[in-house]
Amino acid sequence: MKLIITESKHKSVVFKYFDKFGGEVDNQFINMFKLDDRTGMVSYEDAYKYLIEWRGEEESKELAKTLLLQNPHHIDDYGGYDFFFEVVDIDNWRLDEGNVVVNVKVNELSGTVDLIDGDHKTLDDALNNEDYGWEVDNEINWGIDEYFKKNITSKTGINIIFHKAEYHTL
Repeated sequence: MKLIITESKHKSVVFKYFDKFGGEVDNQFINMFKLDDRTGMVSYEDAYKYLIEWRGEEESKELAKTLLLQNPHHIDDYGGYDFFFEVVDIDNWRLDEGNVVVNVKVNELSGTVDLIDGDHKTLDDALNNEDYGWEVDNEINWGIDEYFKKNITSKTGINIIFHKAEYHTL
């Protein structure tokens, strides 16, 4: 006997989960639906799409906007980095694709990074280093991307896109 589970069945199960535990694609959801496993019943993309549908597009958008504008945002748990950044512009809402584009600015003077060699630097000094400044810049952008996934996309289903952090004193 072959069991066929349709997308509507998956969606129904996910909606029941959201009704019971709240609308968030958190660690419990990821483990329950095996999102990090190829045998999972839904993908991250489907989970976020269902979350937007469950919450409603307008409510998802308003929640994302509220969370994005709670400036400044603080990253202190990403690979030795500790810095603040602000979302300075929100444009191009594309909920049909589940995306929004934002611009971010990082306060490079108050931020710090602990380097592999044990050295502690301000972001300004690390970014201006000709040997590894490019790597610090990449890692800051990756950290912001992870922050958005963990703190906004997981709660709203909306993927936050930014091109590259700008640096200045906030």
